[in-house]
Amino acid sequence: MFKKSLLAVSLLALTSSVAFAATPTAKLKVIGTIQAPTCTVNGETSETTVEYKFDVSPGLFPAKGNLTLEPISHNITVTCDARTYLAFVPTDDRAGSELEANAANFGLGTHHETNKEGEAVDTKVGFYGITMKNATVKPTADAEEAKVSVFYNGAVNSSQSLQKEKVFAWAKSSSDFSAGEVFCS
Repeated sequence: MFKKSLLAVSLLALTSSVAFAATPTAKLKVIGTIQAPTCTVNGETSETTVEYKFDVSPGLFPAKGNLTLEPISHNITVTCDARTYLAFVPTDDRAGSELEANAANFGLGTHHETNKEGEAVDTKVGFYGITMKNATVKPTADAEEAKVSVFYNGAVNSSQSLQKEKVFAWAKSSSDFSAGEVFCS
């Protein structure tokens, strides 16, 4: 019994001395800044507007239905000064002027008309849609471009109709966004 008590007291003393020993501490201090890369759209350093220019005389509008114009393509190239992931949210700067309300219809504005009572009224001109396709990413400015998909709403597609106030991105899969310095569509 004496041996067991002595062993217990020895173990208690050993563990107590370890508990009371001061453990060395070190503090790590990191100083710096994290900056997002600077990117340009089609080489413009300030805000860029992609315009769809057309001339239509009032006589071209059908008496009923809509006038459908030929689709046109605009290539968009976003070039960044460092490797990054890129996503964007389309905004309609003429929201509320689309002839048919739909998240994928962007407004063309209004024109002034005189109604039967002789009052000036704003009449909606129409709407347009935007499709993102042929998405590519270059890991660096001098690298070969790689074909990727368009990410929207948790899925990827080779082309996607853009919708107002929704997030779109360049991605390899629905869970793997594409990093690079040059993004094209």
